Amino acid sequence: MKAIKSFYILFLVMLLVLPACNEDDHSPINNGGDTPGQVSNPVAVSLPGATKISYQLPSDKNFLYVKAQTEIRKGVIREVKASYYTSNLIIDGFGDTTEYTVNLYSVGRNNLESNPVSVTVKPKTPPVFSIYESIISSVQETFGGIRFGMENPAEAEVRIYVNTPDSLGSVINAETFYTSAIKDNFSVRGYDTIARPFAIYVQDRWGNTSDVYEKVFHPWYEEKLNKTKFRGVQLPGDMTDNVQQGRVIIRLWDDGLTDNTMYQTNSGVKNLPHTFTIDLGAKVNLSRVLVHGRVSTQALYIYNAGMPKEWEIYGSMNPNADGSWDNWIPLRNTPCVSFKPSGLEVGQVNDDDVQRQKNGEEFEFDASDIPVRYLRWKVNSVWGGTSLNFFNMTEITLFGNVLETYN
Repeated sequence: MKAIKSFYILFLVMLLVLPACNEDDHSPINNGGDTPGQVSNPVAVSLPGATKISYQLPSDKNFLYVKAQTEIRKGVIREVKASYYTSNLIIDGFGDTTEYTVNLYSVGRNNLESNPVSVTVKPKTPPVFSIYESIISSVQETFGGIRFGMENPAEAEVRIYVNTPDSLGSVINAETFYTSAIKDNFSVRGYDTIARPFAIYVQDRWGNTSDVYEKVFHPWYEEKLNKTKFRGVQLPGDMTDNVQQGRVIIRLWDDGLTDNTMYQTNSGVKNLPHTFTIDLGAKVNLSRVLVHGRVSTQALYIYNAGMPKEWEIYGSMNPNADGSWDNWIPLRNTPCVSFKPSGLEVGQVNDDDVQRQKNGEEFEFDASDIPVRYLRWKVNSVWGGTSLNFFNMTEITLFGNVLETYN
């Protein structure tokens, strides 16, 4: 009986002791020890809104990483860390080109910090200001609103705000564009031809803000064409009806933005260029077209796999039935070229690329005063390689001035 009782006592003791032995220890590798040595010979190189600081690392075995701190605005501390695998770091977020003091700390495995080594830095012009300058030099009135370009060589993450008064005269945000693209174009539309003020400014992710550009613009008249009037026309040489099963021409104007609602020409029939023709069902002066090249849940297909890269658009009131180009007029002075914001190689995309195809790519017509009823597209090249002999396109939306509608 005593032996059984002793056994249970020993068993209870083991239950209490074993969990304590197995408990993970998340404390620093070295609870004590010396403060690590300082970095030495810091050298700063100015960058747009940032600085790159190189230095020599301490030789302490206890050394773990370098921490840089500076006050980018009154009361706002910016901190950047770099491991012992590198001997430089970039600290960004500066909102002007004045001089700043950056303190560099060596941090040990025991979490102890060295005394700071100070270095004076002088950033170049922050991206928000250079982006702002590129915008205000290009902003102009257009169909239904305004348009402008943007250059962002530093690929900074910014927001571009466009404000304008509402119907009651209160200033509201009309559009906010989020981008880190090197170069891009934007438009704000949907307004009457009455003069209205627009205000534009740029802000980065640290709250640095550009000046505000304000000007009154007169939007040009346009209306969205009625897609229910559209129909495909098969001219000799066209691929209008020569399509992959189910991906017929009418998918281009069904307002569907998925892989299952796109138009795709048949492969193996003829090499590019491929042409197709549309009867708009009305006599119109065309102002612009919004093109969704490929909208897919699989990013691999965006800017790839037959999505059009360059194409031409022609208009006619009376096309020849033999498929010749005699009665066709080019509606743009240059071909339409699909733009990939990220600049990444085919097969690689980022959020800017995906969002651009969700929003669509916009192209204005130069021959907006020429009445047309028929459109003919010539797709010259596609994303995904010169060996592809097909293309696919998800949706087109046309705008302009309807002169006469047909039954």
